[in-house]
Amino acid sequence: MEPNPSSNWKTKLMLLGGIAGALIGVGAAYLYVRSVDAEQGGLALAPRPVKPTAAVSVGLSVLGLLRQIANLGMGE
Repeated sequence: MEPNPSSNWKTKLMLLGGIAGALIGVGAAYLYVRSVDAEQGGLALAPRPVKPTAAVSVGLSVLGLLRQIANLGMGE
């Protein structure tokens, strides 16, 4: 059975999205580590716990971004 030619762009887009997501995640972790090091004078052994309100704020921001990305495929 031949693969559907219209699914080729979907596979490419999923791979590109996965790679972009991984790179963004590594970048975010790098920035977080830098901020913890800067706060603790470069001698950070462990980060301080993240406040739940900060985690919820970041989560809502990510959901808003995902909603905007989902709307890119919609017509105007």
